[in-house]
Amino acid sequence: MKRRCASLLGLWILCSGGCEPEKPPAPTRPQAAPATAEAGETGAAVLPADAKDAVLTFAGDRGQFKDTGKPADVPEEARGLVRVTLLQGPQPPDGTVWAANLKTPEADGSWKLSTVPRAQFEELALGLGRSSAVELPPGLEAPVVAPREADVIVYKTEWCGVCKQVQSYLDKKGVKYVAKDIEKDQTAAGELRAKAKEKGVQTGSVPVIDVRGELMVGFNRARLEQLL
Repeated sequence: MKRRCASLLGLWILCSGGCEPEKPPAPTRPQAAPATAEAGETGAAVLPADAKDAVLTFAGDRGQFKDTGKPADVPEEARGLVRVTLLQGPQPPDGTVWAANLKTPEADGSWKLSTVPRAQFEELALGLGRSSAVELPPGLEAPVVAPREADVIVYKTEWCGVCKQVQSYLDKKGVKYVAKDIEKDQTAAGELRAKAKEKGVQTGSVPVIDVRGELMVGFNRARLEQLL
């Protein structure tokens, strides 16, 4: 009995001097994930020189877009603004598309990508008139003094998507204008030819917007704002 008490007493002394309450193990902290570039940053995505796993969309003829997988297939006049769809790679922020200027490659032959609002891509790509080529009928002459029906006249064609955008833009702003189809109305075509000759403006694409005698080929929103 004494031996048992002595053993218990020794155990009590040992624990009272060196034993500590048991603590639960500290939770393991997860390691931070490596930082990655945001998809919306300019230059965060790159189109490789061989354009592997990418679709290039550029302004084609008569208001139509065309797709290709080869940068060399994009015409020189359309290379300044090309939509790039990466089949494997970062996606642009919602409401935007990747775009590249194929005229300015990097040293390694690749192209930096930047974002363009999706709703404005067609306006920007086609608005310069590149894809809205149209030939005016030859041998037409406008009246010497053509009456001005409105401060703004839009010379257009039925198939021109950018022409529709111009009209929608003017409608939303409440601007009164007259739209003339130069393929259906030879008088309008001759009128445009005479105005362009007088102003020294090269025609051959639509839309052409006449704002109180100032002609603008294509749809440049900033300049149109100034003219209005």
